[in-house]
Amino acid sequence: MTEDIVLQYDKRGMNLLATHLPLHYCTKAARELLQQKRGKVLIVTGFYAGGVGETDGPAGAYFLALALQRLNFSPIIVTDKYSFSYFADKQIKVVLFQENNIADLLHNCQAMISVERCGRAIDGQYYNMKKGNITAYTPPIDEFFVVGKDILQIGIGDGGNEIGMGNLKSVIERDLNIIPSCINCHHLIVATVSNWGAYGLINELGREVNMSLLPPCTDIEIFTNDIVKKGAKDGISCLSAPTIDGFPLNIECDIVDQLRNL
Repeated sequence: MTEDIVLQYDKRGMNLLATHLPLHYCTKAARELLQQKRGKVLIVTGFYAGGVGETDGPAGAYFLALALQRLNFSPIIVTDKYSFSYFADKQIKVVLFQENNIADLLHNCQAMISVERCGRAIDGQYYNMKKGNITAYTPPIDEFFVVGKDILQIGIGDGGNEIGMGNLKSVIERDLNIIPSCINCHHLIVATVSNWGAYGLINELGREVNMSLLPPCTDIEIFTNDIVKKGAKDGISCLSAPTIDGFPLNIECDIVDQLRNL
C-alpha cells in the first residue's frame, strides 16, 4: 500500500510513528481533502538548512499544488525568504510569508497542507533534527495551523519536528532523539522523506478520482536540479547537491514509480 512505499529506507523512526496512526492514513487524508469545497488551499513549505531552504519539501509542495489545480482547487504556496525563489518562476501562485497576511490568506481557505515545514516546540522555539535552535531563521508559518483550527489541516513530515507532529508529541519525546513540534493537525502523514509523503497523498488523490496525478520523474529531476542551482541544500548533508535527505534522485523517482504502479 502507499504507506509501505513512502516508509521505505526509514532510518529515523517513521515506521514506529506510523504504528500510532490510522491504517491507510494517506488515503484518509486524500478522501477528506476531496470532500472540501473547491477553493483556496494553502501549502506551506521550506525548512532552513545552512543559510538556505533545503531540497526536501519544495518539490512535494509544488507537485501537490499542480495536482490540486487539476482537481479544480486553487492552491497557494506559502514559504519564507529562504525558499521563495524556488517557486518564483513556476506556474503556481507563491506568497512570501508575513505575519500580517495570515488573516487574509485564511479567508475562504478550504484546507491547509504542510510539506516539511518546521513546527514550534512546546517552548515556542524551532529546532532542527540535531536539536539546533533555528528560531532566528524560521518565521512562524505554523501560526496558520494555530489560528485556522476549523479548516482541514494535513501535516507531512519525516522527523518529528514538523508541523503536525504534535499529534504524536508524547511518542516522539519517548522514543525518538529529537525535540518534537507541538503543532497538531487533523491528518498526519509520516514518510521517510517528506517529498515522498506528498507524493503518497498525490497518488491517493488520483486513485480516488481515477486520474493520474503523479508527476513524471523527469519533471522531478528538472525541478530539483533547478532549486539546487538557486542554492538549495540537502537537509542532512548540508551540501548543495541534487539529493533529498541523503537520497539520490533515482531513489526519489523509484518511489514515485512504485506509487504509480500500485
